[in-house]
Amino acid sequence: MEQKTRRWILISGALVTTAVVGVAGTLLWSGSRSVAVVNDTVNPAPTTTKAPDTPLEVAVSFLNGAISGPATAALRTDAPAAATTALEATKAGMGTSSFHAVVATSPPPPADATTTEYTASVTWTLPGAALLKYDVKVPMTRADGAWKVHWTPSVVHPQLTEGASLTYRKALADGALLGRDGKPLVQGTIPDGLYKTITGVVGDVKGTDGWEVGITAGGAFTVLDSKKVEGGEKITVTLDPARQAAAQAAVDALPQGAAIVAIDASSSEVLAVAQNKSLTGTNPFIGRYAPGSTMKIVTAAAAMDAGLVQSGTAVPCPAKATIGTRTISNAGFGHASVPFHTAFALSCNTTFGDLGSKLDANALPAMAKRFGLGADWTVPGAETNTGKVPAATGDQRVENSFGQGNVVASPFGMALVAATVVSGRTPTPTLLRGKPSEANDVAAGPPAAVLQPLRAMMREVVTSGTAKQLAGIPGLAGKTGTAEAGGGEAHGWFVGYQNNVAFAVVVEKAGSSQSALNATAAFLKG
Repeated sequence: MEQKTRRWILISGALVTTAVVGVAGTLLWSGSRSVAVVNDTVNPAPTTTKAPDTPLEVAVSFLNGAISGPATAALRTDAPAAATTALEATKAGMGTSSFHAVVATSPPPPADATTTEYTASVTWTLPGAALLKYDVKVPMTRADGAWKVHWTPSVVHPQLTEGASLTYRKALADGALLGRDGKPLVQGTIPDGLYKTITGVVGDVKGTDGWEVGITAGGAFTVLDSKKVEGGEKITVTLDPARQAAAQAAVDALPQGAAIVAIDASSSEVLAVAQNKSLTGTNPFIGRYAPGSTMKIVTAAAAMDAGLVQSGTAVPCPAKATIGTRTISNAGFGHASVPFHTAFALSCNTTFGDLGSKLDANALPAMAKRFGLGADWTVPGAETNTGKVPAATGDQRVENSFGQGNVVASPFGMALVAATVVSGRTPTPTLLRGKPSEANDVAAGPPAAVLQPLRAMMREVVTSGTAKQLAGIPGLAGKTGTAEAGGGEAHGWFVGYQNNVAFAVVVEKAGSSQSALNATAAFLKG
């Protein structure tokens, strides 16, 4: 007696050229070898090379090859050309996904039947082991004595229409560490230590890729199933690639240890941080040096704010002077009397030593902090130290006024000083957009009354003072500095701004500010 229960045939992508269908169980197909399952016991079934001729065998043969061999499988249909095109499109669209189908059998159709239909349960195993499952109807038709699959795109997926195909595609996580230009920030384009610090703060920003599978029809895509992208964050590092490259090239051209920090004065975003291989054991954010005469920016502001002098006030600038117990000299020049702005442009140590001796003990450190020097921020992405300007009396106060004594500053700190001159307000240094710095010990910006004369004085340094070799660079203003470092060698500085770009350049043991001026020219022209 014929068994009426449903029976299943397993299809796993290989073309089956023989079919042995029993009436009492399940037939599993694997290549050209069949295994009959009867009463839950698996026994080998005979193998034959007979071409499929029953509707069930033809349906199974078609599904076995539908994805692994579309052109051959299409020959089992009544529209081989259309079937081949559709199956090839789905094969391409599903990529490395694997196809698997199980056909539910039913009693054989009557001998004179010309149509019948089977149901198949389809499983796609997608990359990453996710599954897409659905059922399809496989219509069969007989013509000229041969059974064929009646071609319709719905035998691939019930929602598929002519000209459409199944498609698997990744949904890529687009988190990234970006430069100011919106392009991925690549290791090696900024100092390694800084790159490691930044990536240590932000972690893995990319996120986890997702996927989606659906129907492509023309330019439309209908999602059937998907896994959403997880996490992912786009974080912009404020560094400007062009300025960073120019700064790096400028310091790499020097044999001595050298560093450059540049800041956008309007936003306080860090534009460039460069150091060469000769600068070891420190970095431009934390390395602290005597600032030399670049400290005169702060001293001039403090002296003008205290009413000791104004830009046009005549001041003595002797070649040598004894102030307290300290004998101070200029770099081989002297003047009986010059306007204060000229003393600044020529960098008269004797003038500034005298003014420093007249300031209150806390005047210089208080003014320095208003320019960001000695202030402290927690800057996401970098460990920073702007420097230190201690309260001082007597001879120490005299030396501090022209950047010697116990005053120290980092290139980062002096770049903030220059940025404050431009913007006129307390800077808030930023390295990672969307991650603002936390102010820990920060003062209000400098008095507005000192800013305009200070800008004019820094411009004069370039047009006719100690940095006049840079006079051809439009809009440049700044202050040179030579800072004794012990052992008879001095560090060279140039701190300044061009338009909205504020910067500090330091060259270790350069003997003068000349190397810093050369590096500045290379940086700005680069």
